[in-house]
Amino acid sequence: MDPDEQQKRIRAYYEQALQLSGGKRAGIYVSYAENSCLQLQKRAEFQAVLEQALKVDPDQDRENRLVNLVAQQRARWLLSRADELFLEPAR
Repeated sequence: MDPDEQQKRIRAYYEQALQLSGGKRAGIYVSYAENSCLQLQKRAEFQAVLEQALKVDPDQDRENRLVNLVAQQRARWLLSRADELFLEPAR
């Protein structure tokens, strides 16, 4: 599969997962940031997606509260390491 097609599929699955979760699962954002934005070195999108993960209210989905808190902890960690993860410095 060519890389462009692979990225289109990743984006489609990401959008589908967001829709199915109602945007209440921080892990979806974190996974997309790590597996797509980081791979493509899209720093601005990486930061924006991780900020969305941090906006998820863990108390809105009590069954997944712990999972969301762990994903948000990972999002904060990734944001704090952005300078090490990207070749281009922040603008």
